Amino acid sequence: MTIDIKKVLLLGGGPTNIGHENELDAAAFERLMALKKTGAKIIYVDNNPFSVTSEEIQPANVYVQEVNFQNVINIIDKEKPDAIMATQGGLNAMQIAWQLAESGILASNNISLLGIKPADLRKVIDNQKLRDLLTEIDEKVIASKIVADDDEAMDFVREVGFPVIVKPMSASHDTSRFICNNTDELEDALDVSFKRTYIKRCSIEQSIVGYKEIEMVGIRDANGNKILISGMEDMDPIGIHSGDSIIFAPTQTLINEEYQALRTATFRIMDALNVTGTCHVQFAQSRTDANYFVTKVSPFFTRNTILAAKSTGYPLTYVSSFLELGYNLTEIKLPSKYSKFLAFMEPTMDHVVVKIPLWPFRDITDVDQHLNTLMKSVGSTIGVGRTVEEAIIKAMHSSQFSPRDILPSVSKVNDDDVINQLIHPLASRILILMEALRRGFSIDELSELTQIDRFYFYKLNQLLRAQDYVVNNPLSPKSVEIGHKYGFGDGMLAELWQVNISTIQRMNHNVKNQVTYKAIEPSAGEFMEATNIFYSSYELENESKPFAEKSALVIGRGGNQLGPNSAADYYTAQVLISLHKAGYKTIIMNTNPNAVSLTPQLSDKEYIEPIQLGNILNIVDLEKPDIVFLPGNRHYLSEQLKQFEDLNIVVLPPDQKVATYNQKKATTAVDLFIEGDEVLPVATISFVGKDQRTDLRLINDYKEPMDHWQTDEADLIADAVKKVDSSKWQGLVQILYNTTGDSNYEMTGIWPVRITETAFLTKTTGINWVRVLVRKYLGILDMKSLREQLTPTQHQRSSTMIAKFPFRELQSRQSEGTTKQEVGSAISFKNFES
Repeated sequence: MTIDIKKVLLLGGGPTNIGHENELDAAAFERLMALKKTGAKIIYVDNNPFSVTSEEIQPANVYVQEVNFQNVINIIDKEKPDAIMATQGGLNAMQIAWQLAESGILASNNISLLGIKPADLRKVIDNQKLRDLLTEIDEKVIASKIVADDDEAMDFVREVGFPVIVKPMSASHDTSRFICNNTDELEDALDVSFKRTYIKRCSIEQSIVGYKEIEMVGIRDANGNKILISGMEDMDPIGIHSGDSIIFAPTQTLINEEYQALRTATFRIMDALNVTGTCHVQFAQSRTDANYFVTKVSPFFTRNTILAAKSTGYPLTYVSSFLELGYNLTEIKLPSKYSKFLAFMEPTMDHVVVKIPLWPFRDITDVDQHLNTLMKSVGSTIGVGRTVEEAIIKAMHSSQFSPRDILPSVSKVNDDDVINQLIHPLASRILILMEALRRGFSIDELSELTQIDRFYFYKLNQLLRAQDYVVNNPLSPKSVEIGHKYGFGDGMLAELWQVNISTIQRMNHNVKNQVTYKAIEPSAGEFMEATNIFYSSYELENESKPFAEKSALVIGRGGNQLGPNSAADYYTAQVLISLHKAGYKTIIMNTNPNAVSLTPQLSDKEYIEPIQLGNILNIVDLEKPDIVFLPGNRHYLSEQLKQFEDLNIVVLPPDQKVATYNQKKATTAVDLFIEGDEVLPVATISFVGKDQRTDLRLINDYKEPMDHWQTDEADLIADAVKKVDSSKWQGLVQILYNTTGDSNYEMTGIWPVRITETAFLTKTTGINWVRVLVRKYLGILDMKSLREQLTPTQHQRSSTMIAKFPFRELQSRQSEGTTKQEVGSAISFKNFES
């Protein structure tokens, strides 16, 4: 029975941070596209300036506010929604939904909570209630107990056996964890822990460190019909956070009985919680027998929910939206690109997807780089191939450990450090595993030291053998064939043999060793799907056909890292939307599974390929796009691409290396838009960093309009317009000034408006500046309309964008960050008093 909803409130995911990139905004965007088909009015709340979703909803229906309990109550009082959707807002949104239910707000306002009933949601939010529920349905959970003395601890160990983990109950947030394998180690751990805790209590729990981590994503309708979207397997064992683990889809080492047991358990848990929509369940699977434990249940969108959808091509978010509205799986009508039977058929994969995390240690150097239960990665990238080996190489290449190497080497690490890192892994884990194989460690030894299944060492060994063959047989057709089979792209072969990439391309043509593209779709060729999502492989049949109409290729940023990466994905998505509106068939190339720009509704075709020269040229050779857009400040790649004169390339924003400075300081700026000889003032900005720091490296926070705008703005704008040279500068340009606060301003520099501030200007002026820039470079900009939109008016409000840094989550001692260390931003508005 479907729910009659005329107005629905969507809770956004908030600013990006550790553990949450753009995947929640991607889920919200897809959900929005689905809900529009129902005719319901959609209200949205989010304070993420890099949210694409918020710009696809009528401005009057968007609340740019922090997603918290009180703000949501205020919105409910004003808007009176029929229903709330929280699952696309992550754990924070689900906790707010629980608070709304517990406080009686939902009941008193007759509001439906979609996806999971309030009584069942409580069982998820309250850890003890979840443990009780899982026990009731005979699902195993990790045993734990709070103990006050050694005797209680020993009683617990007699019940569960060794190993166990001991943790102090400390008011100072002591995160020490002691793994105990015998009585002596337990006594030592208890002695230390009791001394560290002021309440004389310790937590002791059954240890599952070393178990396999398996993840399952399923969906369920209101009638209890269920399908599994995908199983995923973490290469790293329990003890390393899933967000920091290399993940494979589908699962690689489970036997069928183990897989079916976890699938059944997932369904049993979804039934017990009465979930409608999606649910992500994590398990610890024993390496020696069929024993497993449930470690986490998330009946909402997570990073790996989105990874399951990306891996299979199944329209999970779209389907889940209708399931939450009460539709059954058999009632959902999918877009025409999918088979009409697909909604209720479990996806089948004829390819392998590998996800590799990206870490921030290059930019934040005081963080402990060991991988453990504390998540430290800031993003991830995926590789897709016909085989495990091919997918691993592509994922490594996409993660860009070193863009100019085929398999980066850690050969200078001594033997003792190799052994130490095998036991206590760092971010370079996969490189150390390969180096250990090179040095003659046996697969059994490595599996024992790392608790990683032998299967993965066999695969890594195959890659090393393939590399050795390619190295020892340069420029031979057989080497090219083997290289391609194992995922070595043309650019990688060219770098390895130190030849121009055109040499490899000529060899490909001579031996008919052509790249082909295979579709990522949920039926593995059973039905005539047209998902238009592709990955490369060297096979006989090419499934990607170029467009007959004019087309544009947009090259995405790849995996999320620190700096303006969330903003860059927003920027990329806006470029796609702009090109589509301008009549182009759009093609996106990206490898970030959490990217909004890979949302299926945003492009006509997707390529999940490493963002490297050889891969780009192969796609260009097939698609022959009329124009190529490179969003983001990627100097090295733009210089490479500009060598090919037949490519019509637009780099947006222009490379920051064109900036000119008198001094690298500023307190204030004037933003201008320049088209030909015409200069239009856009906004004035004050930089609001802590202690009014003026160093450009530390300017992350913006306020519009500038301080003292009533007295100083007009003169400063006039000065900026006079000083800018339109023969040298085009598009969005920022004139930098320094002031001592006495209405005396000194011009200190000029540069293209940065990605982050472009998003800020879009939110604060109501003009989508990415779309303006795209139309400018396509030669179709309507300047008359833009002038009318920019007619000066008295400022009614100020807007502020404050950068977020991951220092606390990473346990870094830093407090002030540079532009290269930000992880996201929050935006807020404040009305001026009349």
